Amino acid sequence: MEARFDHLVIAVADLDEAAQRWRAAGIRAERGGAHPGGTENLLVRGPRPAYVELVAPGRHATGPWLDRLRASRGPIAWAIAVDDLDDARRALLAAGFAPDPPMPGSRRTPDGELIEWRVCEVDGGSDEGFLPFLIEWTSPMGPGPGDGPVVEHLQLTPPDPDRLADLLLALGLHADRHFPRRVFLEPGGTHISLLPLGRPERSEGVVWAIVGTDDGRGELAELSLALPVEASTRLTLDGVVVTTRPDRRRFAAAALLPAVDEVFARLRGDLADWPDPHPQGAPADEEEYSRCLDPGKYRLLAVRADAWVEAIVSAGLGVAEQVDPRSVRWGAPVLESSRVTVVRGRAGTQPVVVGVAPSPGATEAFVAIGVGDPAEVLVSQPDCGCDACDTGSADLLERVDDAFVLALSGGVYAVRDGERVVRRSLDGWGSSGVDDGERWLADAAQGRRRDGVVAGAAWL
Repeated sequence: MEARFDHLVIAVADLDEAAQRWRAAGIRAERGGAHPGGTENLLVRGPRPAYVELVAPGRHATGPWLDRLRASRGPIAWAIAVDDLDDARRALLAAGFAPDPPMPGSRRTPDGELIEWRVCEVDGGSDEGFLPFLIEWTSPMGPGPGDGPVVEHLQLTPPDPDRLADLLLALGLHADRHFPRRVFLEPGGTHISLLPLGRPERSEGVVWAIVGTDDGRGELAELSLALPVEASTRLTLDGVVVTTRPDRRRFAAAALLPAVDEVFARLRGDLADWPDPHPQGAPADEEEYSRCLDPGKYRLLAVRADAWVEAIVSAGLGVAEQVDPRSVRWGAPVLESSRVTVVRGRAGTQPVVVGVAPSPGATEAFVAIGVGDPAEVLVSQPDCGCDACDTGSADLLERVDDAFVLALSGGVYAVRDGERVVRRSLDGWGSSGVDDGERWLADAAQGRRRDGVVAGAAWL
């Protein structure tokens, strides 16, 4: 049974006024349609399934539920999506909950499309513990706007966090190893946190997190959204604390991702994705540091890089050439490449260099992506190829994507001074032997520093 966060329901008095508030905050809110029971909604959503629903009674609708809704403001419900509602109900019954029988639901969109689902309330729809209802989509919505908000994190301060944790665990959500009853991590989806976090239940090693441990209560719900914007914001909208952060869609090169995905689907053949073998930061076994059970799986990274090269060339942004690996100079040590592709764009841009190297048991296992000549390495994946350092295909492919987006976005890529170097990343910078790397990059961008600077124009 698969389960994930689906949506948060927020009661508002007037949909038009609510739409103006959210849009003024830079968050798109569009009409979703009308339910048979007399309610209408706005949807805040992007390319992923999770979304926010702002709901209000229709102007002429009447009834006890609608009257209650008119008197409500702020977050009133939330949903967990399951792939099999009947299986989910059985799991909750076994865990001591009392989910209602499934009921059909639907909504007619402004375009006339009928969207349908099945739902069930838990414990009769009581708000005790702010328990979610379950939803199984039978005719789901398509993706939202590609530049719309991505719901990354829902934080709740419920009346009974332990009871809510029991429900989420019974549905099979992935519990964090340090806060197994307070933090639920959905790979590639929306994380859920229940406050107060308290102290970590498992604290061997280092917990790389700064967490609150007090029992103070604020808003019932907080949302973290990713948007293609330049700066973060934090404000309260309709009783919900909403934080936005910039993501890679703010870079023009991210517009190539759909084309890359299309080429990747064609080139990958039967190469499979694989999950993170150490979910939620689980420690690796000692023997994993000296083995790689399936080195061939890493061929997927080279295919992803090839998909980027083909998409760049197909878009008319550059030309690609396979060159003798011995002719390529790298700014940092990389494994000896078995093949190297150099992609050159218009005048002023830096060439993008893709090196592919073998490992024992696989002809193409390591990928290095750099810019310039010598090529300043933006990413080299996998880190070492052992099972202990494997973070799963989704994470590794995202790092390849980030390197190409950064390479095509131009600007200052790196600043070198002998052995000391500062390298820009998609969302910051890293350095070796430099404490004030941000100043190095700023000086290079303003022309105050010229020696050792690797910089170029944007490709798009």
